[in-house]
Amino acid sequence: MGIIKRGKYYWIDVRIKGKRIRRSLNTINKPVALLRFSEQREELLAECEGRKVKFSEFCKKYLDWAWSSKPASADREQQRLSKIQDFFQDLGIIQLDEITPYHIEQLRTKLNNDGLSKATINRYLQILRGLFYKAIDWEAYNKSNPLKKIKFYKENPTVNPLTEAQAKKIIYAAEEISQEYRSPLQKSFHDICMLAVNTGLRKSEILNLKWKDFRGNEISVNGKGDKNRRMPLNSRAKAIIIKQPKNTEWIFDIPNRHQASLFKRTVGQIRKRTGIDFHFHLLRHHFTTKLVEKGIDFITISELLGHSKTTTTLIYAHTNRDRKERAVKALE
Repeated sequence: MGIIKRGKYYWIDVRIKGKRIRRSLNTINKPVALLRFSEQREELLAECEGRKVKFSEFCKKYLDWAWSSKPASADREQQRLSKIQDFFQDLGIIQLDEITPYHIEQLRTKLNNDGLSKATINRYLQILRGLFYKAIDWEAYNKSNPLKKIKFYKENPTVNPLTEAQAKKIIYAAEEISQEYRSPLQKSFHDICMLAVNTGLRKSEILNLKWKDFRGNEISVNGKGDKNRRMPLNSRAKAIIIKQPKNTEWIFDIPNRHQASLFKRTVGQIRKRTGIDFHFHLLRHHFTTKLVEKGIDFITISELLGHSKTTTTLIYAHTNRDRKERAVKALE
């Protein structure tokens, strides 16, 4: 059993009982590759000899992949997988292939009883579905994905946009927090909010911006699904970026940028100061709503937001009473 180098990366390349197994170790560092190979040795034997793969062990392997492939969401996935592992452990389920669609339905009922929203429960199931597809891809699981026939909750896509007064109230509260800051995040929070209002960027997209991505009047954004897009900058957005200190490669030098709960405390302060049920994504909604009100076409808005489908953008197509009245008066 050994490792080989293919291009820049090290791979497992072994033959067990006549079966050849080749798998990327996702590293260019040989000592790290040897360590990962050692950790996966038992699992490789299990795959070839028909031994069971423990759910907890595969969760660890999946999270190692998640941290290297999609660090922006890995922390939240780790938290949710921990809760899922605890649930299956309470049921006495140890092996990966012991989990059935019935157990998934039991998990959903448990999450429902815990008071989680339908959207949040869907996120738990999506993580688990992705984990099983990875298990199939990596030949650690030879059955059909137990979530394949599970129907997810239908989510209500309606979004209530911020009024102009609410948006100003939030920005003012963010400015106060930045003036009284107790952490690097709070120090930059007003600028981060203003950038979101002027670009519609997601929280993770803003935190992952690097100076090498900034090119005067536009910036390269690494969005969902590791898709890159060019984002034009208006004068306000450009000024916000230029004023940031160039201490590191990051435009916003925030420690623990991939921590799922990073914004929790500061968002809570915004809610307390404004009385608004604020979450950061509302600023992206506000950006989109303003574009719709200005009459910008949905194809352009979709491209700015980084949506792969224009139908996703239509969620933001709020029609208020004034716009409806203007629409029918246009025919007079």
